[in-house]
Formats: sequence, structure tokens, C-alpha cells
Amino acid sequence: MKSARVRGFTLIELLVVIAIIAILIALLLPAVQQAREAARRTQCRNNLKQLGLAMHNYHDNYQMFPWLKGGTGMGRSSSDVCRNEDTINGFVFILPYIDQAPLYNQLSQRTGAVSGCTATTTEAFGAPRDFSYFAWGVRLPALLCPSSPDGLLYGGSSFFQGQRDYGMCMADTIANNQSIRNGRGIFGYQSSNGMKNITDGTSNTILLGEKCKGNSANSIFGIGAQSVSGLNTSPAGCLAANNKGTFATGYTGQSSRPLGALWASGLSSHAGFNTVLPPNSPTCLADAYGDSWALVSAQSYHTGGVHVLMADGAVRFVSENIDTGNVWAPEVTTGASPYGVWGALGTMGAGETVGEF
Repeated sequence: MKSARVRGFTLIELLVVIAIIAILIALLLPAVQQAREAARRTQCRNNLKQLGLAMHNYHDNYQMFPWLKGGTGMGRSSSDVCRNEDTINGFVFILPYIDQAPLYNQLSQRTGAVSGCTATTTEAFGAPRDFSYFAWGVRLPALLCPSSPDGLLYGGSSFFQGQRDYGMCMADTIANNQSIRNGRGIFGYQSSNGMKNITDGTSNTILLGEKCKGNSANSIFGIGAQSVSGLNTSPAGCLAANNKGTFATGYTGQSSRPLGALWASGLSSHAGFNTVLPPNSPTCLADAYGDSWALVSAQSYHTGGVHVLMADGAVRFVSENIDTGNVWAPEVTTGASPYGVWGALGTMGAGETVGEF
């Protein structure tokens, strides 16, 4: 009796099947990646919407938006850790409106929690760079864009896990933007701007925008170029720091103090951004560390531009090819912004007419 003959696959047939599967995977993978990025972009927009709602709720209670930078008095964290160096940003003050009331209460009621402070000398919110207080290292999902990779840590310390991918609009105010009150943008040092100040219209004025973390010492994203001069007289000079997304020869990034590493810091280089250079341009610091003023660019890891939140609560995607006018022009303190549509979107009361963007 003859046994039934079982026919298997030949080697060539197996190779053909494997090749077909590989081709299908190669065709489908970009589509899957695009779908994932689309989901991340949607989450990023939702984050900005929630932050915008929190800003508006704060405004409803206090008739103004929180400041970019301020706090409980001057003092250096190394010699007077009881104070916060006037460097607390507005995100701290909207914590109760983004489901973080317990964290806000812990921060605002803090007493005697650090070496050198007593219950009678410690001021509310403590020192923002105090390594012994856990709150400055808390990671807040509402402040993180899902398209942005984990960033470099401040000073390389694992304490500073609390990072941020969003910033407050300083418009085209460049020189001394770490200390100017009520500048041309909604946010500034101890500023008290509200809806009444946005005479250009809330749909034409940027409130918040993306300002991503830095995850590479040589990348222009989330890292500032050190000690660049002439930032306020010819902002275009900062563009020379960029060489295809990395720092050009002659420019050094301040990677030990990445710009998204301190979620609560109100220093202009950390918390704010300018509407001067196109989105995804480099950021340049007037000093070596980012403690002084800076020309800060909006940045994101989304392809082609950044999300911004308008003062009316709408989220828009701004192309990195948006009209920026004359970026070689010196900054102005009155009148229309010289930096095109992008500059006009940042100013709150300069009288510009903004078209489609």
C-alpha cells in the first residue's frame, strides 16, 4: 500500500512569502507611524486647550493672567534658600485648575522643609532649584507633549524629572525680557495683563505655545546657544547657530541647563518664547547660563511647525515658514512688530492687522 505523499514548501516559496511579508510591513509601517504621530499631535493640542482653560479660570478669579516670572522675593538659592529668587512661573499658579490642587497646597504652605530655613523664615513656594524639596521634581503630564522625548536633566540630576514642553508668549520683547513688566506680549516679569490689555483681539494674540525639551547636547531643540551678542539689534544673527538642527561651529549649547528641565522656573529662557525667529529656529542666550535675557524660539518635535494657543482658547498649528518680516531689524518698543505675521501674533496691543496664517 502506497502512503500519501505530503508536499511541503520549497525554499524558494518560503523566501517569496517572507519577501511579500517584508514588503507589506515596509508599506504599512509609515502609515502606522503617521497614525501614532497624529494621535500624539491631538494629545498635544488637548494639553494646550486644558492649559488655556486653566489660564482663563485663573483670569476669571483675578482679572489677569498669571505672570511669566515672579515670586516671594529676591535671594540666591545657595545663600538664602528660604526664598525663590523671584523665578516662579505662571504654571505654578494654575495648578489648582489642572487637577493639581494638592501639589499647589503643598507648595504654597511649605514651612521649614530645607536646611537653613525655619518655620518663621521660609516663604511660600521655597526655592525653585532646591534639591531637597520633592515638588520641583514632580512630573506633570499636562505640561508634556507626547511627541517630545524625555529631555536632558538640569545639572544631570535625576531629581529634576519635572519637565515642560510649553511656554508663555513674550511677543517680540527681547532685551531684558527676564525683568520687563507688562511688555508687548501677555506674559512678563510680575506682569498684570488681562483681557482688557489684548486690544489686538484674542483670536489674533498668542497666549501659550510649544517650547520643547532638549534631549541632545548638540541639538538646537530645547538647548540655548551660549553668550550670543546682538540678539536685540539683529535677531537674525541667532540663525547662524543652526547647522541642520545642530549647533554650528563657533556656537556652544548650554546642555547642563536645558530649557525644558525646570517646570516651575520663570526665567525667560526657560518659561517664555518670542515671536521673532520662525518656529523651530535656535534659541540664543545673552549669557552663558540662561539666567539673563534671551531670544527664545518656539520649538516642537512635530514636523513643520508648532502648536500655539490663542488668547480666545483656539489651538492653531503655525508653520515654520510663517511670514517673519525683517528678522534683521532691531526690536521695537512701540508700534507694529517688524517681524511680520509671526511678530504680530505675539503682540497684544500693537495695532497690527493679522490675516490668514
